[in-house]
Amino acid sequence: MISKHVSYEAAHDDYGALARYVADAGHDGEKCLASWCAGCVADDDYELAIVEAQATQALNTRSQKEKTYHLLVSFRPEDEAKLTPEAFKAIEERFAAALGFSEHQRHCGIHKNTNNIHMHIAYSMIHPELHTRHEPFRDYATRDKLCRELECEYCLSVDNGREQRRENALSQKAAAIEAQTGQESFESYAKRHKDKILEALEQA
Repeated sequence: MISKHVSYEAAHDDYGALARYVADAGHDGEKCLASWCAGCVADDDYELAIVEAQATQALNTRSQKEKTYHLLVSFRPEDEAKLTPEAFKAIEERFAAALGFSEHQRHCGIHKNTNNIHMHIAYSMIHPELHTRHEPFRDYATRDKLCRELECEYCLSVDNGREQRRENALSQKAAAIEAQTGQESFESYAKRHKDKILEALEQA
């Protein structure tokens, strides 16, 4: 399991556009297996909940930073059969709690347009009652720790954590591809199978 915060500049922050992408609203569900919203008074009305979240964000006039946190959580192909819709929702709730977004409005979707099934979550960073902006501190460490915990709890394949990635850091291009597509890059694949590749080369 790999998690990634897809960051935006404040000028390109658009909660509505992201939430509709999460639900694959413009493509009649070609890639979205399921979508839902949480933390909203609108309950299960996905589109009305988008309006609600945008209205909440507009109530915070002090912050000049982005007000939307886009989280991508990607899973290995072999783990797909272990993940039920209920499991995805439970995993999202764990991320919301760990990042401090449990009381915040959010829109979630499960996508399968790549080899790796993945989940997109749009969190409104503005608290619906306090109207204050919440930005998780050292979120990369929090997410990494939670990924390792969830892999154990759901018997999922274990991905490299921060310590291992630090030793085998990806190039910026490969990291960007993985973040945007939810797929493992060729660079990651080659590094993961480094020993076998080197052994094959020696025997070639």
